[in-house]
Amino acid sequence: MKLSTRILLPIALTVAAGASFAEGPIQGNEVFSFTLQASQADVRGEAIAARNAGLIANSEITPVQKTQAVGKTRAQVSAETAEARRLGLLTIGEEMKFATPAQAEQIRMAGLQANQVASK
Repeated sequence: MKLSTRILLPIALTVAAGASFAEGPIQGNEVFSFTLQASQADVRGEAIAARNAGLIANSEITPVQKTQAVGKTRAQVSAETAEARRLGLLTIGEEMKFATPAQAEQIRMAGLQANQVASK
């Protein structure tokens, strides 16, 4: 009696629990049944348009929505990058560094000063 309650009862309960979670068999091709809504040429055209719009990721680069025009000049970006490098905020590898509000203001001011010098 001890053997049957120790071994057989847990096995029977495990089998009963497993059976209660099992799903029925797939009938026919339910998983693969779909209706074609667009031709291959339509899909190819949409993919090319999305790639040209910059909405498809290439390698590890994530796509960026091109909805806003960036208002920074080359000189401003270069000056901001140099200031961030001087402050030690550029990331190397997977280490993430974040600017304090004061450092962010210093970077912004360096960019504005570069714009003023470039416009003269």
